[in-house]
Amino acid sequence: MSYNRKATNYKEQINILKQRGLTIRDDHAAESILKSIGYFRFKGYCLTSYGPIKETFRPGITIDQIYRIYQFDSDIRALTMKACQRAEVRFKSIMGMELALKYGPVLPKMGFYEANSFIEWKKRTKDAHDQGSARSEMYVHNYRDNYHEWPIWVDLELSTFGNVSKLYTWLKTPMKKTIAADYGVNHKYIKNWAHILTVSRNTCAHNSRFYGRLLSLGVLVPTKYQSFFGMNTYFSITFVLFKMLEHKDFASYLHGLHAISKKYGNEVDWQQLGFQTQWYDYFLRMF
Repeated sequence: MSYNRKATNYKEQINILKQRGLTIRDDHAAESILKSIGYFRFKGYCLTSYGPIKETFRPGITIDQIYRIYQFDSDIRALTMKACQRAEVRFKSIMGMELALKYGPVLPKMGFYEANSFIEWKKRTKDAHDQGSARSEMYVHNYRDNYHEWPIWVDLELSTFGNVSKLYTWLKTPMKKTIAADYGVNHKYIKNWAHILTVSRNTCAHNSRFYGRLLSLGVLVPTKYQSFFGMNTYFSITFVLFKMLEHKDFASYLHGLHAISKKYGNEVDWQQLGFQTQWYDYFLRMF
């Protein structure tokens, strides 16, 4: 079916929002908001403010309230992106060390359960090498010009979080357990958590929404923590970061969350991210 809705300008978009019950007192300010983030993205942040009638706002909802929710979500994404990057670097460091100590600098076929997985890993690292060369990474040219093999720590450095997460699933179980031991958990958690953080990082990179949204993949949380953290909201991601970051890095992330909570106060509903009351004190007790 062809898409046949006509394009609308800012004035028309503002009128549509007004017709749906959104309070807009300053059309010029409203146009600035729509111009800064786009009508389609703005509508995503309206979802939690609708009443029982489809795409109709609850009484009293203002465009400024919706925009504050967007700003809040943006701050959460920026903080989460930084935390995911630190978790990624640590994960690559631990994997590189353990794999090199077990198999030597170059990861062999015997490290994989299936030959096809080894072939796929080599294909993905070849692509990573080419991309690194295109970015003019000096160390890539060094290895390409002087060696016919690449050490695992270079492959990991060049690989995306998604590909490193995939590599973990392809390794033999004893090695998975060895890597997981660095985090003090069963290897089944690391497989899930690496995937979760990959998705979270991509959500941040593509400016997608956390607010009012459930995760497409459930987070594995130990039974004793499930009642507090849940398994499919942003709040469950905070537990993953707690386990996969160094304590000092998680403390920095937690401080950032606390600062955001003070900045926005009651302007946003933290339950839309799955947060429980007293979440900050709960984390402080876990340290």
